Amino acid sequence: MNLRFQDRIALHYMLATAALIAAVFLVVFAVVKHRVYTDLDTNLRYEVAKHMQEVSLVGTTIRFAHKGEWEEREHREVQVDPVFIQITDPAGHLLDRSPNLKGEQLPFDASPAGRVPFNAALRGAAIRQVQVRISQDGGAAGYLLAAISAEAPQRELDTLKMVLLLSFPVVLLVVFGLARLLAGRSIAPVAAITSAANRITRSNLAERIALPPRPDELHTLATAINGLLQRIEQAVAREKQFTADASHELRTPLAVLRGTLEVLIRKPRTGPEYVEKIGLGIQEIDRLTHLVEQLLLLARFENHAKGLHPQELSVLSCVHDVLYRRRVEVEAKHLRVEVNAEEGPALTVEADPFLVDLILDNVLANAIKYSPAQSTITVGLSQQGSRLHCTIADQGIGIRPEDLGQIFDSLYRSDALAHRHIDGTGLGLSIVAKACALLEIKPAVQSELGQGTVFTLDFPL
Repeated sequence: MNLRFQDRIALHYMLATAALIAAVFLVVFAVVKHRVYTDLDTNLRYEVAKHMQEVSLVGTTIRFAHKGEWEEREHREVQVDPVFIQITDPAGHLLDRSPNLKGEQLPFDASPAGRVPFNAALRGAAIRQVQVRISQDGGAAGYLLAAISAEAPQRELDTLKMVLLLSFPVVLLVVFGLARLLAGRSIAPVAAITSAANRITRSNLAERIALPPRPDELHTLATAINGLLQRIEQAVAREKQFTADASHELRTPLAVLRGTLEVLIRKPRTGPEYVEKIGLGIQEIDRLTHLVEQLLLLARFENHAKGLHPQELSVLSCVHDVLYRRRVEVEAKHLRVEVNAEEGPALTVEADPFLVDLILDNVLANAIKYSPAQSTITVGLSQQGSRLHCTIADQGIGIRPEDLGQIFDSLYRSDALAHRHIDGTGLGLSIVAKACALLEIKPAVQSELGQGTVFTLDFPL
């Protein structure tokens, strides 16, 4: 059964209320019934006590004294609530009875249950009856059975039962209607939020959902949706900026390559000139290839988390492997590289070897690229609590304070015009940031313009 959310709320509320009302009705009926029978039993015991004094016991014969007065009183008065009295022997055989019983007899119950008031019937009418033992010489000489009419109380209980049964569905229908109305009013802000969310598309991501006036769950929901829209807007903006920057970066080597080829075909050239221009074209092709490879690597990072292959590895060994690959660049600038690792067990982590190598390679490559000749690069490794602390410090050109928050953005280079002679695509630290996120590594950067940069990596152990 497909019900609207509003109707489901109302239905669940009605079912819960139905169970509560049913319990209340049962309690009310039980309390009223108990009270009615308590009053009947009180009257019945009073009549038993009164008529026990009118019992005459002669030998083994039990009779009512003053029975004639009963008959006269019965002719003079109309008994609204008649009392029926009967005497039996221990076996239940009739010995005497009140005149109003005429030819009828009260039912006799020799079991212990007959000694407490119980419901019975006389001439088709409801009565409340009890029987009391008549003792003689410590034994039972017989029993006095007393009964009073229970017709009026029974009618009252039947009426109460009918009223409760008939009012039950009526109350449930009223409750369902009110619950549906209240549920509709309660979810009206949800409908407004849904309508506002449906209006927001890629073309108007700046629009936000109006917050409800009260700080309740709906206010929290709207705030969360607005936060999600803010993140989506920022992601789309980064995507647009990335596309524009990538297009620009791709266009530059293509323009250089096109210009070089156009120069070659304008007129015949000498062999050395062809070699020079072709070599320049090859450099631009290499630059273009490197840029495309990095762009593809960034694109693959979205699905790389599913293919991680973590294993135990030594960060110190990874640092030495990267430095060995970069030895030509280090020697060309006459750089000094110091690796300081604390004494003790091997500094190992559980991580993906490819990504760890990628992170260290990009960070060390930047340190080498931006360090002046004959300067020092310092790599430090130490264990701090449950994390491995790796620092890579250089004495290079540094980063402006206002650029520190953007260095992990794709295709961003701090003050690129001031050092156009240094090759770079602006993708290295973006790759580092994504790889660190996959491995739960915490990157941090401290830098002072003209003094150098300290790059920190906190590996989880």
